[in-house]
Amino acid sequence: MKKLILGAAVSAALLAGTAQAAITLDGAGKVVVTPADTYEIYLSGASAALDYIEHLATSTSVIAADRMCDSTQPIYKFKDNGGGKDQNAYYCTLNPLNPQLVGLAGGKANLLIYKRSVGGSAKGVAPLIDDAKGNNAAAHVEFLNVDPSVCTAPTGTGLLTSTCTYSPTTAGQFKSEIPDFGISDVDPEQFRGVNTSGTAVNPSDVGLLNVESAGGQVFGIGATLKLRNALQEAQFGVGNACVGAESEACMPSLTRDQVASIMTGKLDSWKDLKVGASDLYTLASAAYKPGNANARVHICTRTDGSGTKAQMGINFLNYPCATAATAPKADTGTLGEVIASAQVHAMSSAGNLSECLRELDAGVNTIGTGFNNTYTTGGARWAIGLQGLEKNANQAEDWRFIKIDGIAPTLENVAKGKYHDWAELTFQYSKTHVWDLSEDLIVKEFIKAASNPNVIVSLNQTNIHPFGDSGFLASPKNFTPTANGTFASSYPVNPYSHATTSQGVNNCRIPAAYDLPNATNAGIQLQ
Repeated sequence: MKKLILGAAVSAALLAGTAQAAITLDGAGKVVVTPADTYEIYLSGASAALDYIEHLATSTSVIAADRMCDSTQPIYKFKDNGGGKDQNAYYCTLNPLNPQLVGLAGGKANLLIYKRSVGGSAKGVAPLIDDAKGNNAAAHVEFLNVDPSVCTAPTGTGLLTSTCTYSPTTAGQFKSEIPDFGISDVDPEQFRGVNTSGTAVNPSDVGLLNVESAGGQVFGIGATLKLRNALQEAQFGVGNACVGAESEACMPSLTRDQVASIMTGKLDSWKDLKVGASDLYTLASAAYKPGNANARVHICTRTDGSGTKAQMGINFLNYPCATAATAPKADTGTLGEVIASAQVHAMSSAGNLSECLRELDAGVNTIGTGFNNTYTTGGARWAIGLQGLEKNANQAEDWRFIKIDGIAPTLENVAKGKYHDWAELTFQYSKTHVWDLSEDLIVKEFIKAASNPNVIVSLNQTNIHPFGDSGFLASPKNFTPTANGTFASSYPVNPYSHATTSQGVNNCRIPAAYDLPNATNAGIQLQ
């Protein structure tokens, strides 16, 4: 960004306050961005956190004093023409009820937050390090261009949505900018080894960034719907009322070691999952069987640099935390199913991963553009995938979360130390980043609101699954847990953290209770 240089008279006028400048539409009803009256903030990184970011930026359920946008004015969402899985932006009038957003030195009335998800969490880390090192060319990444020439007129009610033609290589369909801040599903130090997209993070480079905990996000293993039902048949019995049911009691389970075996490619066929003297494929009813007799294992994973993939490696494989750890199996490309090998499909975003699971379950290639399903002979395939629990709470997609070691992926189970597939997200920005006037204050307010349990509780309202509440938890590093370590969904604070009182978040550190000696009525629950 270019720093604004204002004359003394102009500065004084802005500081004194100016009239609100409404967001305008052109003659075709398309949104016109007025840079002179708009703070433009660029955020890149974790695709799993897209819904989290969108809710924080636009939802009226967030406490009024913490909202970024004025809910009495129109709020616009821009999304890429691939379904909005890779690039988004949110345009609104600044919220006058948020005291941190009143009287900003820039004097602008409106806020435009760009959110890049493509490339995952690594793009919320590496460009920020390049920015800190002064590597301007490497620090620039592509964002959505919200110009009326490539975007439709907004439609809908509430959040008004415009679709923009996007290509990272076609002039006019993208903007090249240095991110103001980034978000990652795990702390920056974990982007090494196969978690690298570009240059691996050197631990010494992390000191160039301001890294702030954003709280905990619950992750899980999703299974295509037919695979989920087959697992229910194997674990509850063919014809049991639990088959096809969605309750917590009827969720099937895999162990951590079974997931690790799948993710490292040790199983090439679902027949390798034995049930007594039989196996999962043989026991499955015809309606649920995969469409190839080999019952080849399919894995919908994320591309290198994804924080979702990184947290899975940490929580199931101890990778990259231990030098002896086995890395996840790499993308297999166009490998044929006749070859005895698990089929690994690496997706660039959480949205594309959901598409991978949906299309494999349906045995079609018509749902979207993020996954090219060539495995349609004979119909459906069984697959598992990695997702955050902010996905598919309404069960609109043909895949379901399963238990791990018999434990459901709920906020309460994380807070009780029983469910281990979660990670502490972080926001980061360069210590030497050049800001436009007051945009650093807006970013700091955004980060503060993102980690506030009173804000997170509203974010979690869309994460209520049939098996329980899930989504996000505030960090005990920033907020005090409830008394006696009991969990309250109305104030979701995790008593456990990957940080200590003297060291920052490191997701390779086994989470432990945070600062109990200095907290009143502190503790962790035994059961």
